[in-house]
Amino acid sequence: MFRKIVVFAFVLGLFFVLKGAFAEELTLEVAKAKVLAAAKLIEEDGAAAFPKFKDPNGEFRFAEGKGYVWVHSLDGQMLMHPTRPELERTNMLNDKDSTGFPFIYAMNQLVKKNKAGWVVYLWPKPGKKIEEIKASFVSLARNQGKDYVIGCGMYAASADYVRSMFPGDVIYDSTNFFETP
Repeated sequence: MFRKIVVFAFVLGLFFVLKGAFAEELTLEVAKAKVLAAAKLIEEDGAAAFPKFKDPNGEFRFAEGKGYVWVHSLDGQMLMHPTRPELERTNMLNDKDSTGFPFIYAMNQLVKKNKAGWVVYLWPKPGKKIEEIKASFVSLARNQGKDYVIGCGMYAASADYVRSMFPGDVIYDSTNFFETP
C-alpha cells in the first residue's frame, strides 16, 4: 500500500512539474502571435470567433489566465473582453490613462495607418486600482465589411523595451502620439 502511495505521489508531482514546464508564458512575442492568430480567425469567422477567445481553456487564454485577447471596434466600442465583460458594449474611444493618453484612440489610429503595432499606456492589473505600464500589440482584421481591432498586452513592458524586442514595429505611447479624439 505504501508503495502505491509513493508511486501515486510521484506521478502526481511529475504531472504538475510537466504542466508548469509546458505552460505558455506571457511574453511580448506570445502576445503578438496570439493577436495575429486571433486576427486571422476573425477574418475567417467574424464575431463567431468570440467564444473561442473567451474559452478559459482555449488557446487564446494562456499564461495561467494572465494572457488573453480582447476585441474592440474602430468607433471605440468594446466588442469582447474575456476578463472584464462589464466593458463589453461600452464605448472607450475617449478613455484616457492617468497621463491623459487616449490609448484606445491611439490603437485605432495605429491600425488604420499601419494595420498592426504596439501601444504603451497605463492600465490597472486585474483586481487592482493603481495603473501600471502596459504594452499591447494590436492588429486590424476585417470580416464581411466590418473592422475589428484585436489586442493583447502585458504589464511592465516600456516602449524602450518593446522597441528593443521589435525594432521594425510601430510603437505609439504618450511621448510620440499627440492626436486627440
